[in-house]
Amino acid sequence: MKIVGIAGSLRQGAYVRRLLEAMSRELPATAELVIWEGLDQVPPLTDGALPRPVDELYHTLAAADGMLVTAPGHSSLPAQLGHALDWVASRRAGAVLVGKPVGLVTACSRAHEATWTQIQLGRALGATGAVVYGAEIVVTPAPSHFDADGRLTDPVCRAKIRHVLEEVSSRSMARSRVNSALSHT
Repeated sequence: MKIVGIAGSLRQGAYVRRLLEAMSRELPATAELVIWEGLDQVPPLTDGALPRPVDELYHTLAAADGMLVTAPGHSSLPAQLGHALDWVASRRAGAVLVGKPVGLVTACSRAHEATWTQIQLGRALGATGAVVYGAEIVVTPAPSHFDADGRLTDPVCRAKIRHVLEEVSSRSMARSRVNSALSHT
């Protein structure tokens, strides 16, 4: 089972990137998390030929059974993440996320910021036909939330994340089995 991960921040060493990496350690052994690294190259949605990074994103998502997105809580989506979701929601995306499970995790120091980001991400991904699961994690982005192996140390945060991952993993596994059965017929 292949799950694509996108960290919604371009900052080097960003908390949400570390969070995505920590989430990969909580996935079942049958799941492979592939973190997509092209977010910084995605331009705003335009007419014309597909930009190379967008074409890469489409192919990566089309080959996946599910997706995870981590984002910082802001009053608006980070611009590059918004651009990527605009492209995926466009008709040219070929419906690469229709019916696929997507887990959203937002992290920030104030609850209302996480809520706004969850709403915006949920709307953007809902427009793609994805099945969205989310968790709002209210934490101060700090290195002390991770142990030496990069795992989350806060039991409440881990429980919230595990719930999202269980939903995404079980739905992704079901999709993977169906796709495998169809390819053998």
